[in-house]
Amino acid sequence: MSVKDKAKDAQERLEEAARGVRDKTVAAYDSSREKAIAAYDKSREGVVTARRKTGEGISESPLLALGGGLALGLLIGALLPRSEREKKAFKDVGGKLNDRAHTAFDAARNAGKSTLEEKGITTSAAENVVRDVVKGIGAAARRSAEAAKDAAKK
Repeated sequence: MSVKDKAKDAQERLEEAARGVRDKTVAAYDSSREKAIAAYDKSREGVVTARRKTGEGISESPLLALGGGLALGLLIGALLPRSEREKKAFKDVGGKLNDRAHTAFDAARNAGKSTLEEKGITTSAAENVVRDVVKGIGAAARRSAEAAKDAAKK
């Protein structure tokens, strides 16, 4: 066998090996893509279910949902740090706004409390509904993430 024949034979084996690697790569890509699509679909279904359940909870108890939304908004606002620009802008106004905000909050709390009492809705029932909604959303998010993670591992 001549050097030319050996080189041609080596080239053919190399091309065959490259085709094999390419085929395996394409198969792995296709498999990963299918798993990612399945995980996405499953996560999307979980979000749709959570959204439906949340909507049902809001429809059944709109005042409680409003209270939960306000509480969540206050919590998020309290956790966000103030910027230097905000500190400078509200330096003189801060005390006045704080007093007005406390007065408004107290008035809103008292009005809401009396309205809920008139409707026969207790504070503990409201807390339980809000807690259930938040837990439901958290459980749906965790389940979706786990499904996506499990599907990606397969």
